[in-house]
Amino acid sequence: MKRIRITGLCLISAFAISAVAVASASATAPEIGRCKKSTPKAGGYATATCTTTDKEDNDGTYEWLPGTGKGKFTSTGGVGVLTAVGGSEVECKTESSAGEYKPGGNNKEEAGVVVAFTGCTAAGLSCTSKGAKSGELITNELEGLVGWENKALKKTDLELSPAKSVTSGFFIEFECVGLLVKVKGHVLVPIKNDAMKETEILKFVAKKGKQKPEKWEESSEKAILEASFSNFKGGAFEQAGQNIASTVKGEEKLELNAVV
Repeated sequence: MKRIRITGLCLISAFAISAVAVASASATAPEIGRCKKSTPKAGGYATATCTTTDKEDNDGTYEWLPGTGKGKFTSTGGVGVLTAVGGSEVECKTESSAGEYKPGGNNKEEAGVVVAFTGCTAAGLSCTSKGAKSGELITNELEGLVGWENKALKKTDLELSPAKSVTSGFFIEFECVGLLVKVKGHVLVPIKNDAMKETEILKFVAKKGKQKPEKWEESSEKAILEASFSNFKGGAFEQAGQNIASTVKGEEKLELNAVV
């Protein structure tokens, strides 16, 4: 069994989710934005989370502002594990990342996310990505998108995947003294909604290489990671999942609104 612990691969971004400030509501939940106090009895919402409309139109205390005023975020995490269904594993000790909410668009996206891991090993052997220091792994650029895991229950997920500009299509590629590891695909992580906050903890949960959840409600296809562990002569890809908790901090309080 090959072991590596990959601190928060993909984890990245949390708060993840969304586009930079837009002047008018998209009216398509879920979306990222801010619930702000309005002119007295002139807002469309009665609560500080903008999830309850006022009984009388535009007679509430709060107004929903789609998008962000400040668009950057960072994340930090501890030990995480990437495990393939066949038993191969990757491990790192710490994680850090940075990204931004995508300017314009639909208030559901984030872009420019790059994650760095340190203290990475496989079966006791140091793992390093191209151009990084020994024991350090750096992902390709990633992007995020929020959607419904279960709309009726208001469960929302963030989907992370390699940016369209990444021609290889991989999350990351690295070597562990004779072992070549490649990771591709998509990964979903539950993300809380209907609360204004600066900090979000994303918890990636997998069992025996299978992530939970594996697909959005509206999709017929699974959004899963696949990993290849080989000796440079090529290796088949197999489903993989990750266990890690990563704390994401934005520049301001934001909310993923599941009602607007």
